Amino acid sequence: MPNQSAGYQIINTQRGLEELVAHLYESGTFAFDTEFIPEETYEPELCLIQIATHTRLAVIDPRVIPNLSLFWSAVVDPALRVVVHAASEDLRICNLQTGKLPPRIFDIQLAAGLLGPSYPASLSSLVLRYTGQSVLTGETRTDWRKRPLSPNQIEYALDDVRHLLFIAETLDAKLVEMGRQDWFVEASENLIKEIAKRDDPSRWKRLSGIHTLNRRSLEIARQLYGWRLERAIAMNRPVRQFMRDDLLVGIAKRQPRSRGDLESLRDFNRPNLLKAGGEIMDIIQESLKVPEAELPTLPDRVEDLSGGSMLLGILTATLAYACFHGKVAQGLVATVGDIKELVRWHLEGRPETEIPALMESWKAEVCGKLMLDVIEGRKALRVTDLSAEVPVTIE
Repeated sequence: MPNQSAGYQIINTQRGLEELVAHLYESGTFAFDTEFIPEETYEPELCLIQIATHTRLAVIDPRVIPNLSLFWSAVVDPALRVVVHAASEDLRICNLQTGKLPPRIFDIQLAAGLLGPSYPASLSSLVLRYTGQSVLTGETRTDWRKRPLSPNQIEYALDDVRHLLFIAETLDAKLVEMGRQDWFVEASENLIKEIAKRDDPSRWKRLSGIHTLNRRSLEIARQLYGWRLERAIAMNRPVRQFMRDDLLVGIAKRQPRSRGDLESLRDFNRPNLLKAGGEIMDIIQESLKVPEAELPTLPDRVEDLSGGSMLLGILTATLAYACFHGKVAQGLVATVGDIKELVRWHLEGRPETEIPALMESWKAEVCGKLMLDVIEGRKALRVTDLSAEVPVTIE
């Protein structure tokens, strides 16, 4: 159980920050979390940082310490292990601040998902499961920008880190016991890669509705996506607040040839969009000039194949069966996109240069090989017990 000294420190001076960071290095491992406001700016507005070591609890006030580079340097230092819970947004802030992500991350939500079916598990459920205690819940609507913060607000914030080190040690021991340390290392690396790709311009291919566009419209969507990201960063505005995904896809599909045609689109009446109408039309005109041979394409969708949707259903059931018997959370093993990638790989002749994620490392052993056996007809599903959590068997 946690053995932090009674009370907590409020770090609101540069000297106090220096002393705390020195303590983190002495400890070798620490837990952290943040409170931030994400709705109004591209870079989330950081309001509080909570820290826990085995002997201390502390909160850093970024509102009065403008230079936090010393702390962020500690977060990304491979000499320190950083314990978190579902920290993709917190780590995105770290990436925005430093251009780096921590190499020694231990996400207790991730570890718990590799040890059982619960993923994503909330912090409160993990704290209750592994410590028997409850976390405070009364300050969920706090505006963390306002000062002073009450003692109750600070205690609520500290509950986000208070038990993390103890839970991490418990889960770490279970990973060793079940021989899943390598699974965790790989899953952690994948988590870091996904966070790093959050603002990758190539993510335009994931826009909802993108598969309804022809190749010329795809080029418009690609260029608009990159322009939107640049503008959001320059203006420090949330990307989708500047231009929603569905509007971006709608513009690309319509391929407006005039300013009036563009402005007649529904939801294009926002002042910032009207002001940028000329730039948007320039992007459309440039996209229309791209040679046909250079236009982007998207791979065929598995669900568009004859019987594709049924095949995805069968493979999803196979995945559920494999994860249930493998005692690992289905959401951590594969997404629908991973299943589609496996099917496309099979249809393309199983090229050795494009091995899908489900046919690599531990995922292949848990479910990938089994799913391929089902695809190729070597194994089949049979309903065995409708009252069971997984009512099928594979034979």
